[in-house]
Amino acid sequence: MVKKTNLKLIPLGGLNGVGKNMMVFEKDNRIIIVDCGLMFPDDDMPGVDFIIPDFSYIKKNKEKVEALIVTHGHEDHIGGIPFLFKEINVPIFATKLTIGLIKAGLNNSGIGMKIKYNEIDPDKPLNIGPFHIDFFRVNHSIPDGIGLIIKTDVGTVLHTGDFKFDLTPIDKKVTQFSKIAEAGSKGVLALLCDSTNAEEAGYTLPEKDVGKTLHDKFEEAPKRIIVATFSSHIHRIQQVLDVARKSGRKVAISGKSILKTIRVSSELGYLKIPEDIIIPITRIDDYPLKEIVILATGSQGEPLSALNRMALGEHKRVSIMKGDMVIISASPVPGNERAISNTINRLIRQGADVFYESIAGVHVSGHAASEEIKIMISLASPRYFIPVHGENKHKIQNARIAKSIGISEDNIIIAEDGDIIKMNVNQCRITGNLNPQTIYIDGIGMGNIEDMVLKDRRILSGNGIIFIVVGVDFTKKVILQEPDFVMKGVIYIKDLKEIIEKIKNVIEGTIKTCFSENIMDKNMIENIVNDMVSKFIFKKTGIRPIIITKIVSL
Repeated sequence: MVKKTNLKLIPLGGLNGVGKNMMVFEKDNRIIIVDCGLMFPDDDMPGVDFIIPDFSYIKKNKEKVEALIVTHGHEDHIGGIPFLFKEINVPIFATKLTIGLIKAGLNNSGIGMKIKYNEIDPDKPLNIGPFHIDFFRVNHSIPDGIGLIIKTDVGTVLHTGDFKFDLTPIDKKVTQFSKIAEAGSKGVLALLCDSTNAEEAGYTLPEKDVGKTLHDKFEEAPKRIIVATFSSHIHRIQQVLDVARKSGRKVAISGKSILKTIRVSSELGYLKIPEDIIIPITRIDDYPLKEIVILATGSQGEPLSALNRMALGEHKRVSIMKGDMVIISASPVPGNERAISNTINRLIRQGADVFYESIAGVHVSGHAASEEIKIMISLASPRYFIPVHGENKHKIQNARIAKSIGISEDNIIIAEDGDIIKMNVNQCRITGNLNPQTIYIDGIGMGNIEDMVLKDRRILSGNGIIFIVVGVDFTKKVILQEPDFVMKGVIYIKDLKEIIEKIKNVIEGTIKTCFSENIMDKNMIENIVNDMVSKFIFKKTGIRPIIITKIVSL
């Protein structure tokens, strides 16, 4: 009899925050990857565009990788694919809309390789090596989302993907409860369950509720309406278009990402655009204000988004005016709260009436609240429960939900990114961690930025930089040219001239001390000067600008 090997699960992202979701399933030296997303940076990561998973384990084991399976088309599940495919090329399996969005991303990335796409039919199983995979349709804030039932010879793992239970979905495609229940009746070894909304009591409201609120707001708006939402939220975009048509308004689009989504989803039949409703943004002045809706990117306060540029008065076509109604139809992604608040405040200062999630019913989540999670657990009836997709607080709350309905605490696995989870018919446990690096995408650059680099960027953004140039004769050990200063981004300093003279004394005294101690290495002297000047400025002013000293041999 052949001995059954362990099933290995390795989350490479998605378990230490909301984003960069990526899960590795490994069995009998064969690997399938589920999702490959990105995460947007926090405020304390200046200059960073986004963060992707560490692909080191995949690169090391690329010969074992059989496929990438994608649960849905959100950026936190597909945004890392262009970077992954710089390392490997494997078949991609996804539903029709998800493939369309992945193709659009890969086409814009400049990757020239030929990629094999395989469209998933949720009612047709898939066999890849030791993995027999069934799919079940789920509701989420984007069409064509799926969960996975992954069967192996040691047991079945059910991966929910991102889900909610919406009994009246916009596309009329409800969650396939029967498939989850059937898997549960046959035995589920482990359930990987979406944790994002675990802190919310009760049930997540249906998407149609937003449509009712939008209708009411559109009716009461005296002038122009600007709606910002997630660019991938096709159901929300559909409702904006439908309500605009009913209220006799035209819709103009502002933002490359939302234009891309509308193009792809309408071409594939997922978005039904009412006839003659969309106009170019260049024509908004051709209509009365009361007949215009602008659908824009920027629901997360992104610096380069259309709404933020409007808020800053930098948009080429749209200037906010008194009486504009701005609807931010989205919830803050963790880490974006401050940016969104800043955008809202700027819009209000310019005279706009702003409505957002916490004061109006203009958004509902795409993730399951606590009662829906209980239903998922009850249907799947797993032996082991593994919270995924969320920060630590979300995973812990999800674990509490599982425990409250009978899952043993010993059978709840709280994992982190990089953990190696091994399971067989008798056990499920974490056996180690790959210690993945944080991979930042910075412009066209990609890599692990050292903490010191981010620290320098934070200092630059807050306190600025001071350049110091000193002319020195190393042969005679004398200073020939007194220190010269260039300051950039340094906040106001009281008695600046007096402090500059004292800094000069510190620099000259430090260099003379180095010479007296026979320290003649230019780089070493520059570093010592940097340190002494930094300490002096902090003592006198309480700020810590970056100090860069250049000693010139004369």
